[in-house]
Amino acid sequence: MTAAPEVLREPGFRRLWLANAFRDSAGQVSSFALPVTAVTLLHASAFQMSLIVVFSRVGFVLIGLPAGVWIDRWVKRDVLMWADIAYFVSLATIPIAYVAGVLTVPQLIAVALVMSVANVFFSIAHTSILPLILPKRRVADARARLQTSESAIQASSPGVAGVLTTVVAAPLLYAASTIFHLVSAVLIRSVDAHEKPKSRDEIEGRDFRREVREGVAVTFRQPLLRLLVGQVAFHNFGIGLMASVVAVFILRTLGISPWLFGVLSTVGAVAGLVASVACPPLRRRLGEVRMTLIFSGFAPFAVLCIPLAGVHHGLAVAFIAVAEVVLSFAGVGRSVAAAGLRARVTPNRYLSRVSAASGVITQGATPLGALLGGLLATSVGVTNVLWLSVAVIAVPLVLMLRSPIRSHRRLPPEWEVED
Repeated sequence: MTAAPEVLREPGFRRLWLANAFRDSAGQVSSFALPVTAVTLLHASAFQMSLIVVFSRVGFVLIGLPAGVWIDRWVKRDVLMWADIAYFVSLATIPIAYVAGVLTVPQLIAVALVMSVANVFFSIAHTSILPLILPKRRVADARARLQTSESAIQASSPGVAGVLTTVVAAPLLYAASTIFHLVSAVLIRSVDAHEKPKSRDEIEGRDFRREVREGVAVTFRQPLLRLLVGQVAFHNFGIGLMASVVAVFILRTLGISPWLFGVLSTVGAVAGLVASVACPPLRRRLGEVRMTLIFSGFAPFAVLCIPLAGVHHGLAVAFIAVAEVVLSFAGVGRSVAAAGLRARVTPNRYLSRVSAASGVITQGATPLGALLGGLLATSVGVTNVLWLSVAVIAVPLVLMLRSPIRSHRRLPPEWEVED
């Protein structure tokens, strides 16, 4: 019996896993429909696309730190459920506005902002609830199972959505996303994480600002957490640069059609699915630290293929396909390698706050990169922004190579905590 099927024997995790499947499906459909709607239907400029990316990722910057404290005080299951409901309501406005003939880019930006804030609460609560459902050493197996499911959904959703855009308008795809989020909320409501709500006396006796400071202090005091935050921050900054212009580059500069855009995304997602299956045993063989180092080196080479597609137009589709495959494989592999590390070195009482502090920096880097990318695109051009993203995404590998932890294959036992 492999590790992944064992975690599905836990009823709470099984329901959470199924809810995640619906939520991931919703996310994949909406993430494909958004750039297609903005670029091909509303004729958004590169700067407007960068604003959509900025507002879709700015939630952690706006509310990440206080959200970590609040979620430590609230029931995590309820936070997950209400986040899904917020997604449901905000996404439903897009097909309604389209049918009414009043859909605009500013509305897409507003929806992106609401979803970004909802994602803050969902992400932090999701990170914090897993150690309440499963023992800490099982969290990595649970994340591997979630990653496999997510990759399988990524492998099918963009291609299906791309084909559907040849039959129905892209904004109507959001109707499916709203239904998926509603189903996810219902499933999460049935999850029992054995968590009791904090009493009023417990909450009133705690200092809000001190709790925020504690979360930040733990994040930067622990060497592994500090390294992971630095790596992911630079990676996400580079991804933000790329994301701000890549849809314009592929759909407009290269002239690739929306359905082929969806197929290329599917090709990358298939690579992610392969990685999610192949990497858990590879993680056990190489060690999570060594594997993180190896997969950190793949990402810059993947992103390099995107601007090269503009240099060699005859091979554009092939270059984009290689970029999708390698970037997806590298992202999933690194995620599997690092799965559960944060939980193993962080006491449970700090998990939400550490997740929030890390998220403010790592998730906040993406909108900053996207904003800079949108501004630079108007002055130096879309292709040059892509070249810059390649350089920035190479920085995490440098950080890993310069870190003392590079000599370890696995997490040093003395860094682990049990409560």
